[in-house]
Amino acid sequence: MNPDFKKIQEDLKRIGINRGDDILIHASFKSLGKVEGGIQTLIEALLATLGDTGTLLMPALSYQTVTAENPSFDIRNTPVCVGAVPEFFRTFPGVERSIHPTHSVCVRGRRQKEYLADSEKDDEPVGEYSPFCKLPAFGGKVLMIGCGTHPNTSMHGVEEKAGVPYVLSPDKRKYTLVDETGKQSEKAYFYHYISQNGFAQRYCRLENLMEFKKGSILQAECCLIDSAAMWKTGLQKLQEDPFYFVEKL
Repeated sequence: MNPDFKKIQEDLKRIGINRGDDILIHASFKSLGKVEGGIQTLIEALLATLGDTGTLLMPALSYQTVTAENPSFDIRNTPVCVGAVPEFFRTFPGVERSIHPTHSVCVRGRRQKEYLADSEKDDEPVGEYSPFCKLPAFGGKVLMIGCGTHPNTSMHGVEEKAGVPYVLSPDKRKYTLVDETGKQSEKAYFYHYISQNGFAQRYCRLENLMEFKKGSILQAECCLIDSAAMWKTGLQKLQEDPFYFVEKL
């Protein structure tokens, strides 16, 4: 047996990931160190730990390639711009992807269809039909592998739900979408406007407000976050201070 596969499983269980969990992963593969079998070993270890009653989710963001100059998204072929792990997972057997031009999510597992249902209804990057926003309802967790707590896309959904004044564009942008059957359509979406409004995101501040479970997977420092608690805590703080999770550039 691949020793790294076994060690990753042991580390996942030690940090608090169990059979039947729904887990959204943000990962830096390099942070793990050398892994026998590469990214495939990591993904197979994750799926084996969750079992057939769990669900694995990864951001499949494409905002670097699907832009105002190239407003075209193909659910089957548009690459992921947030790392090698989700890009590998995108083409992994059995994985499906939500439809959104810049903020899609790849999913495999028991609740796959539930997470992907109605994603076409959203017109915001992390709207109410996004898998990011559905995760708390299923008792899901967010696992940050070697990337700190800053790149936490779910927090965009918290900001959007709270209606903070800096997060969304003042107007919509029209995109061309190609679904899994090859059918083409057009739809207009709001897009994130944080930097244009003169702010930088500081989602690491969430750790000042709630406890994260910490541990390691191989050589990577990791944080495990309860998504329901994260959303509740984040929304409460934004009601007090709409600018808590950003700072002026």
